[in-house]
Amino acid sequence: MTDAERVILIETEQRSKSNSHRINDIAEDIKEIKDENKAIYKIATSVEVMAEKLGNIEDKVDETNRKVDETSAAQRATEAKFLERIESIEQRPGNQAVKSANEIKTKVITAIITFLATGVLGSIIYFANFVK
Repeated sequence: MTDAERVILIETEQRSKSNSHRINDIAEDIKEIKDENKAIYKIATSVEVMAEKLGNIEDKVDETNRKVDETSAAQRATEAKFLERIESIEQRPGNQAVKSANEIKTKVITAIITFLATGVLGSIIYFANFVK
């Protein structure tokens, strides 16, 4: 073996070691990339699940809001009916007093008219008998 061949052999061996070292480094980098990809996939899956759950929560919040609105409307309607009933109960004694007063006025006026009509009729009969 000549000196030139030895130099080539040594250089080739050194290059081979350098390349082996670089390949090992690249293999480690690929392993790290695979691990990172797995972590990214895991995160993406988790985000997808969270988005789905968030959508479900949003639907439930919308449904709850709708139910609250319906309950609130029903409560307002019941409250309005209740207030109307209270108002009618409060006005009942006054209405009865007005009704009773009107009935008394009607009866008094009827009695006065009857008395007057009887008096006039009696006077007519009296004068009719007196004139005969």
